[in-house]
Amino acid sequence: MQAKLEIKFKDIPAEKIQQTLLEILYTLKNLGLIEDGSFEISTPNGVVTEKCILQQNKVVA
Repeated sequence: MQAKLEIKFKDIPAEKIQQTLLEILYTLKNLGLIEDGSFEISTPNGVVTEKCILQQNKVVA
């Protein structure tokens, strides 16, 4: 089963949003509710995913 979710965050750094979403996925996985998850954060400078490494609100890897 698959679900799509859209969240409208307040004006906070992409790093904080990414960390929050990673924590949610980690918790859901530890509870045995999901096998895997992914996300995309739309920013003015492009898309950030769970695989991106952010530093000072910029993708470095």
